[in-house]
Amino acid sequence: MIQNDLLCLILDLLKDDKLTLCRCCLVNQEFNHIASKLLYSEVVLNIRPSVIAFASSTSPRPRSRYEKFCDALLASASLPHNAPNVKILRIKGYADSLSEALLPAVKTFENLQTVEIMPDKSEDDLFTPILAELENRPSLVNLHVNSACMDETNAPLLTRIEGLRTLGLERPNRMILLLLLGWLGRLTSLRELHLTRDCGSITPGVLRSFVPFLANITAFSLGISYSITDADLFDFLAQLPCLETVKLRHYLPSSPVPPLKRLRSLTVCHDESEDDDVVDKLCAWVLRAITGAPIEHIRFCCDEYPTDAKAPRGFDVLVEHLSHENSDTLRALDLNGWLISAESVTLLFESCAGLEELVTALDPDGFAEFKRLVPTMKHLHTAEVRVCAPFIASAEDAAQILQSSEVLRRLTVNEWKIEGSWVSEEDGVRAPFTLVARERSSPPPPLSPPAFPAARPPPSLLPLLLAAAALPHAVLSARPRPSRLHCSDVLLLSAAALTVLD
Repeated sequence: MIQNDLLCLILDLLKDDKLTLCRCCLVNQEFNHIASKLLYSEVVLNIRPSVIAFASSTSPRPRSRYEKFCDALLASASLPHNAPNVKILRIKGYADSLSEALLPAVKTFENLQTVEIMPDKSEDDLFTPILAELENRPSLVNLHVNSACMDETNAPLLTRIEGLRTLGLERPNRMILLLLLGWLGRLTSLRELHLTRDCGSITPGVLRSFVPFLANITAFSLGISYSITDADLFDFLAQLPCLETVKLRHYLPSSPVPPLKRLRSLTVCHDESEDDDVVDKLCAWVLRAITGAPIEHIRFCCDEYPTDAKAPRGFDVLVEHLSHENSDTLRALDLNGWLISAESVTLLFESCAGLEELVTALDPDGFAEFKRLVPTMKHLHTAEVRVCAPFIASAEDAAQILQSSEVLRRLTVNEWKIEGSWVSEEDGVRAPFTLVARERSSPPPPLSPPAFPAARPPPSLLPLLLAAAALPHAVLSARPRPSRLHCSDVLLLSAAALTVLD
């Protein structure tokens, strides 16, 4: 017999594995009740152009399999025993075909906490009744929308929603900015404001006008607005007394910026470049922003990075600064594809003993130093390194590094990704590990014994749960199986079998 509170903890580990949760619904009534809460806690509708079936102009367009699944999912989630479980609703992609089923479903989702309306394309009036429905929802605390909700009709409805803690506006236009100050004045519980992507409508004057309404903001994001200089931006940020987390878009030219003394997390989005001077300026810009701050997490975002060992090494300066000024506070450093030297790896690992996550690129010498020092890092649980040519990474390289550390549990070396776990046995605790993925279509070759010792992999919950579901009814008599399956369970089982869940 498994106590309900323990079962909740076990099944919570499977919250991202929809197929297994569907199977858990078949075990017995207790499993069905708890697994259903997790299955329906997040409803994602993401219709891509590739799954839309097109027809000739003379006949109605047939609905694709995924569109039919979205209809079934909304109908299933709207059932009385499932609707209270829906806490998150995400709408993406091409939302036109959801017009008939969406509003009735939203009306039943009385416990929504997070709503994300970010379609690529939708009918002009599709979200008008949805926004009106969300106006009086005391449970709603997180709202993220794009321009589909910011036209002349929808913007006034959008700004009637109150009680938010997190507000995200993608590509805010003049219409929403005209109403935003009044809205911010009513959002007294707001703690995060994210203005993302194209923010060209936000001028220095608009930015300054936000200051009186953001005294309690702890996290802020701003996309790209060429009219705002570094001086404008950082003067604004410096006036937010509770600010700890910032995500910014860097673009040249840059100018001296005042440091943010309370900053704990900084994410910088930037353009690709192989020019040493551009990289140096980007690094200097970041250094000025974090000087004197108790920074814990730094992350860089870019679509492309230099891929050879001759790439700029400007980020060695950043590593040196962090090693000297933030050795006690730094917990995560995500340089993504930026290359650092072997000397920087040594300095970082010897100085920042509390480092928990590292993402970077290395040359072969830097990778050798990384392998040597990983066992000394007592808190490093996640690492992702891209080793430049001419080095060719193997699964054995990744496995040896994971074996050498007592705490490292997630490691990626080029295309090889390995995860480890703890397993309790009679003679103690073992830490086996398994190959999770290799980023190529062909299956990975079998690993040699030195790389993966002859030990059984960590037990998966899936075989245990499936075994339980397969037991005779007499064995499960203490916890009888449901006399019948809800149609919602059948719908999700079918959908999961088609692997069309987002």
